[in-house]
Amino acid sequence: MEIKDLAGLSEPLTRLIEVISKGVGAVTQPYLIRKVADARAHEIRTIAEALGDVSQEQNLPVVYKDGAIEVWQKPDDQTLILESRTRDERSDLRIEYQERKRQSNVEHITSVAAAELCQEETVPDEKPDDDWVTRFFSNAEDVSSAEMQDLWGRILAGEITRPGSYSLRTLDFVRNLSKSDAELLENLGRFAFSYHGFSFVDIHDKKWLQDNRNIYPVHQFSLSELGVVYPADLQLRTFGDAQVSEVGFEIGDHLLLVKRGEITSEVKTSIWKFTSIGKELLHLVPKPLDDGYLDQFAKAFLQKKGEAYVATITERHSDGRLTYETLRQLDTA
Repeated sequence: MEIKDLAGLSEPLTRLIEVISKGVGAVTQPYLIRKVADARAHEIRTIAEALGDVSQEQNLPVVYKDGAIEVWQKPDDQTLILESRTRDERSDLRIEYQERKRQSNVEHITSVAAAELCQEETVPDEKPDDDWVTRFFSNAEDVSSAEMQDLWGRILAGEITRPGSYSLRTLDFVRNLSKSDAELLENLGRFAFSYHGFSFVDIHDKKWLQDNRNIYPVHQFSLSELGVVYPADLQLRTFGDAQVSEVGFEIGDHLLLVKRGEITSEVKTSIWKFTSIGKELLHLVPKPLDDGYLDQFAKAFLQKKGEAYVATITERHSDGRLTYETLRQLDTA
């Protein structure tokens, strides 16, 4: 479905609505953006959000429909007071409630994606695969917690801006991911470097990680059971080739650039390496600049008389090259 009449929407938001229409068969434009021509949509959303808070706090189904509020009453004995109905009528009511809840879940997730895409100006010509879209919404409609809805919303936005970023296998993995598992992944993932197509956390000084960043071996064990991190400590080898004069490690929007300097032999450092699923999920993890962690990793090279610099990545080119601005040089102190 091509949507060509969404005047005023950015290209990324237009693409989002196209994807939603493929996934759920309806475009909920008023939920994504307030339009002057449809101010009532904003009113409904505001009321619905307020009622949603009440619904969650009181564990009651609450609906705003045609200007009226519908709510099932719950007495002191915690049972629902329902009118006497036939079995078919009760079944229809249950299905209707489930579908309303699923629709609400989808709308919350797509609103998160919309917020993410508001920061983008363009999207690639390639679109998310139809099978991927179908699988995404089939899984997403049953996601009820706000934290996990946020995660799914960022996945949708990421797939729109970078089609192919998240495999079907990763979608199935996230469907079974608990809130605590997601928090654990985010906690470790913010230390993940990218280098030559794989991602890792530097652990050459585990005591420093424990004392200064509260990262322990049990975190690796837990994530390895999930299939996000490999279960064993591995080694990163650099400067083994005499022709290599420098290496770069990406972390978020920053780069740790290491130049050979006076390094005369291969440098080996211990790492925790992420699996392919873990690597895909790292796109969702914010990685703020952590000078202390970068300084600690750089020591493995500075002690061998290499040179290390922290830089800000200003542009990523399609051929893999990076444009960056150097912020500071690191020293052994």
